[in-house]
Amino acid sequence: MRCPECRHTQKYREGTRCKQCSYQFVFRKSADGISDFALRQLIQRLSDNGQQAFTATQLALAICRSWRQKKGALIGCGVAVLVIACVIGFGLKTFAGLAIFLVFTTPIIVSWWRISRIPFGKARKLVDRYHQAHPITALADGRAFRQQTASADNLEDPQYAPERILVVECDDLVDMLIRNRFHLSYKTAVVSRSGYPEQVFAACREFLRNHPNTPVQVLHDASTSGFNLTAQLAADPKWAFARERLTDLGISRAALDGDSSLPWLPPDNSWRGGAFGSNPAKMLRAGYRVPVDHIEPKPLLNLLGAAVVGGALLLTPEMSNTVETEIEIDYG
Repeated sequence: MRCPECRHTQKYREGTRCKQCSYQFVFRKSADGISDFALRQLIQRLSDNGQQAFTATQLALAICRSWRQKKGALIGCGVAVLVIACVIGFGLKTFAGLAIFLVFTTPIIVSWWRISRIPFGKARKLVDRYHQAHPITALADGRAFRQQTASADNLEDPQYAPERILVVECDDLVDMLIRNRFHLSYKTAVVSRSGYPEQVFAACREFLRNHPNTPVQVLHDASTSGFNLTAQLAADPKWAFARERLTDLGISRAALDGDSSLPWLPPDNSWRGGAFGSNPAKMLRAGYRVPVDHIEPKPLLNLLGAAVVGGALLLTPEMSNTVETEIEIDYG
């Protein structure tokens, strides 16, 4: 095990506390599939060395992608072995040759199937375990602005006066955007569908009363509930003040077509596994979703910035490919 604090390396049998700096190890790589050192690397990259906030979904998907890359490397080696086995097997033209072919083919087929799976539930549990032992300061959890206040006067401030209001599905996404100063960079008041933060929600209601032409854009996951979010808000008495200004920003159904790299995750109330690039119609019927925060913080902020200005969230394969994970191998 390599300590993420002091980089001291020790054997698991020597204890789960670093002998050099007393850091408490959380994971055992052989059982959890990841080490403390590797997870800390993912956290450092996602947070840009502590400069940016990220959601638990973004961190869990980063873990899943690191597992996927390792499986991909193993498959690459397996394919080379398979080619050799095919040459030998077909060269023999006997039952033994067929047996050799099947022995090498079956594990590779299974691996190809597994590489498309997303063990999201397992990754989320790992995030929670680590966060309980070593609180992740960059983690946006939807509680950062429970106690902070905001008023209509803040929104009327010429230095901030928003040009639009952005409504998102989840409180943690509000935290991620505000902590990364999205609201200032793009002059956008950010609030969740539940009205979090409460003071900002009240300020938005008053601001829209004074500036009725301000657009209210709705950002949502690609899911059956997400596609209906704008209609749900329009029918909600709590959002009656914005009913005439609501516009759907996406993710749209059209964005799902032809992108094999999009991650499909289970419903919010479930931590089951997901899959990369599955059939959109089938996954939607089963209640799965493509979350807005499947993209890492920096490219996501740029994407959303262009979306609120342009009026549409445009997902591209290039954008999805920016989230590939590279971490230093830890053999501990």
